[in-house]
Amino acid sequence: MCKYNNHIYWEGALLKKKDLWKNYFTDLTAVQNAIFINTVVIDYARDTVDNNWACYPDAKSLLGFIQYIYLPLAFFYTINKENQELLIPICSSNTLIESIKESGSDYMDIMKSAIEELSSYWDLEDRRCIEKIKTFCTKFNTFWNKDNFILHIGVFESTFEIAEHLVNTREFTEVLEEDIGLTIKQLFNMCTIFYTDKFIQKTFVKILNNKIGCII
Repeated sequence: MCKYNNHIYWEGALLKKKDLWKNYFTDLTAVQNAIFINTVVIDYARDTVDNNWACYPDAKSLLGFIQYIYLPLAFFYTINKENQELLIPICSSNTLIESIKESGSDYMDIMKSAIEELSSYWDLEDRRCIEKIKTFCTKFNTFWNKDNFILHIGVFESTFEIAEHLVNTREFTEVLEEDIGLTIKQLFNMCTIFYTDKFIQKTFVKILNNKIGCII
């Protein structure tokens, strides 16, 4: 059994004050395999905008973060409308599903289905796993793009994929450049040198959080 497929592992990571949301989950021993994730929770009624970039070393660590950290936080916050804080209920997926059922939420079937779908990915080889995660995220983002409430997971397998997404989803490059404080050329240059420059590797996620921010 993969160590990441256990809520106890993630509870331990939190107790060690490991930054799961806005940093590198671990040192990049194989920088070419770095996977970037952008997680978003927006609730206009509660004046909540939570947006984070992080980097994970492989498909299974990313899968564990989504299944045991992001989804529990996002679903718990969605169900408990009185909550003003984003809280992470650390528990097994079965326990989370039972809690969702007991809530009587209008979304309980879609939440249950999402958790069960992710749970089915653990036996896949890494290439197939990341493909399935990205397909899952596309469906997830489409469903949770509500007028007043948004849940969003963006997964990117390279720095270039992030840059291309930014350019392709913005109507005017001038506005994009002003927003991120970089020219398009500078952005792609930074993406290139990430794979050879130790300093950029250490600071890229900070740049994503401070300059790029929310890209939905």
